[in-house]
Amino acid sequence: MTPYYERDGITIYHGDCRDVLPLLGPVDLVLTDPPYGVGKADWDSSFSLEWLPLAAKVTRNALAIMPGIANLLALPESIDGLRYKWTLSVHVINAIVRGAVGFGNWIPCVVYVREGGSIYTCNQDAGEVAIRGQMPNHPSPKPYDAMRWLVERLPGDTVLDPFMGSGTTLRAAKDLGRRAIGIEIEEKYCAIAAQRLAQEVLAL
Repeated sequence: MTPYYERDGITIYHGDCRDVLPLLGPVDLVLTDPPYGVGKADWDSSFSLEWLPLAAKVTRNALAIMPGIANLLALPESIDGLRYKWTLSVHVINAIVRGAVGFGNWIPCVVYVREGGSIYTCNQDAGEVAIRGQMPNHPSPKPYDAMRWLVERLPGDTVLDPFMGSGTTLRAAKDLGRRAIGIEIEEKYCAIAAQRLAQEVLAL
């Protein structure tokens, strides 16, 4: 399997995560923001769960998913040896996304951990960030500061994002000195992510 991009401990694979995940070795943390099924693009037609067991098999410690608020109750209690542990929250103080009951300004991150495992740290389970700088050219980019808070908050030297998009998770991992792997089905977003990751300092 030939990487699309590989540099400074960061690797990108262009392909469907259902095909790529079985070929990967173990990682410490899977952290991802999958399609919500809200029709933002052709690939956003449904909220799929079929990739979850594949991601669970490659993580040593934890699987953290941002499912969108509407999909929270669609997630299972356990996934192939991982069990629901907690929900982290990122409060985006200047968000203007319209929700079902008003403007949505928080990002839930549902965390699964191996049986008997712990991801406890002496830290808060909710963070607060602001959207700042120029957002990458993607229909649904996550704020850089939100992803940096989550990568820093969750343990693990190697982070995997099976729905990499424009590469924000990987960029946050790089800036925090961690190794990271991203998988993306759309080549144009692989190109955007590679460009962002090649920058020595991310322009915000």
